[in-house]
Amino acid sequence: MGLAGRVHVPDENAFTGRLFSRDLGDMRTMRIAAGTFRLVRDQDMARRVQLDHVMVNLVERGRFVGRIGRRRIEVTPGTLLLSRLASPLDLLIEDAEWLGLFLPRPVVERHMAWWPALDGRVFAPDTAQAIILGGLLRSLDKLPDSLTPRDARCVVKSSLALLPSCLCGSMPARHDTAQTEDDPTRTIRRFIAERLSEPDLGPDLVCREFEISRSRLYRIMGESADIATMIRRMRLRAVQRDIASNRYSRMSLADIGRRWGLTDERNFRRAFVREFGYPPSALREKVRDRSVEGPVDPLMVGTDLERWFLGL
Repeated sequence: MGLAGRVHVPDENAFTGRLFSRDLGDMRTMRIAAGTFRLVRDQDMARRVQLDHVMVNLVERGRFVGRIGRRRIEVTPGTLLLSRLASPLDLLIEDAEWLGLFLPRPVVERHMAWWPALDGRVFAPDTAQAIILGGLLRSLDKLPDSLTPRDARCVVKSSLALLPSCLCGSMPARHDTAQTEDDPTRTIRRFIAERLSEPDLGPDLVCREFEISRSRLYRIMGESADIATMIRRMRLRAVQRDIASNRYSRMSLADIGRRWGLTDERNFRRAFVREFGYPPSALREKVRDRSVEGPVDPLMVGTDLERWFLGL
C-alpha cells in the first residue's frame, strides 16, 4: 500500500509499467504507462492522506473505469479526468498511458476554489476543458530537461493561471497576498523527515526547534496536527521501503525498525500490522520469494516521489 492506494495486478508476470516524473516545485508532471491493474483507495486510506493533492489526468491510451468518490466514471483516450489524492476510489485501469499534473491542494486553493463537484469530474475529448488543459499537459510533457529554475517558476505560474479559467469559471479563492513562499508547514515536515531516525523526535522537539508552543504548532499544521501519528506513519513507510528494497536482507527486522527510531520491537511490529495490514516478516518473505504484490505500489515507489507528495 502506497500513497496512491492499494494496487492489485491480475497477472504479475505479464505486468509492465514505466513512469517519468518531473518536479517543478509547487507542481509535478508525470507520464505513466502500465498494463492492466486495479487501484483501490478506501475511506480509511483517504483519511490518512497527510497533504491532499489535486490531480489532472489526460488519458492517451487505454481505459479507466470505476468510481471516484461518489461518481461513477469511464475514461477513454482524449478524456480529461480530475481527482484528489484524499478521495476514495476504486478504478480498473486497462493497458493505459496517461499524462498527469499534480498540485498540492493548498497551492491550488490560492488560485481557485476547489468545489466538491470537481472531484471525479470527466471532460469529454471535444470539450473546451479537455482541449485546453490537454494541450497544457502535452506541452508540459515536451519541456526540455535543461529547464532553468526561472523557467520552471514561469511554467508553474502559467499553469496555475490557466487551470481556474478552464474549470467552469471557478472563482479564485481568497488568500493573503503577504504570504511568504517559505511555507512553515513544509519547513516543519522537512525537519521531521530529516530526523526520523532520532528516537526522541516528537512534538516537544519540534516545538523547541521552532520556538513555538504546542497550540501554535497545531494551528500551523492544520489537518496534519497529530504530529506523533504523522511521525509514526513516516517511520513505518521508511521501514516498509527498506524491507521491500531487499538492501537490508542481513539486518533483523528489529534493527531496521531501530534504524528509523522505532526502538520498541513489540510496538513496532504491532504498528506495522495496523498500518499496512500484514506483519513485516510477511513482506520480507514475499521479497525473498520475488513475489511482492500488495505491499509495494508500482506507481508510487521511490523516496523522491513520496517526499514530494508529503510536502517535504
